[in-house]
Amino acid sequence: MQRTFEILSLAFGHEHPYIDAVFPSHNTASGRKIGGERLLAIKNSDPNTTFLKVTDTNTGEMIAQAKWNIYDGEVPKKAELGGDFWAGQDEKEYAQYLFREYLGPRRSAIEACGGHLVSLDILTVDPKHQKRGAGRMLVEWGTAVADKMGVVAVVEASKYAIPLYQSAGFEIGHHHVIDLPDRWVGRDKQTFTWMVRPKKAVG
Repeated sequence: MQRTFEILSLAFGHEHPYIDAVFPSHNTASGRKIGGERLLAIKNSDPNTTFLKVTDTNTGEMIAQAKWNIYDGEVPKKAELGGDFWAGQDEKEYAQYLFREYLGPRRSAIEACGGHLVSLDILTVDPKHQKRGAGRMLVEWGTAVADKMGVVAVVEASKYAIPLYQSAGFEIGHHHVIDLPDRWVGRDKQTFTWMVRPKKAVG
């Protein structure tokens, strides 16, 4: 999962406070090694998670990745952010706060539909290989699963990804800004757009 996490880090850079907080030092070799190990742990422990990759058939290089969460009638246990990956307790609590707030709308959606939902958790393309259709392939895989199941698909979209998701049938729900408590005033606020793709009738 090392290349998976490297692509995540390269794509987000430092424009995503949530990623910076949850995966500290993700742009360093040691941070990426730890990040890859954390993704592998998720892959091995979460039965609702499917990791995907796109590989350049000419070079064999992995150029894009996605993590889809597929819920087929089960509301999972509420996820908590643990571990010992942060420089201090304040950094850990800041990451935990963003984690809870960022995933709040998704959690509400899962509970509201009784665990019948498909969620695009992460999708990133290596910046050197963007605009080649890899992201669209990863989106279409998940929307095909949603259509087969007859459920909605949801995603927390960055401003750059909104057009791609709209072209795949996602609709804008609302623009979300995570307000920070006074103790973290001055830090960058995380923003995202909550998008929902309506369910299709099962044929």
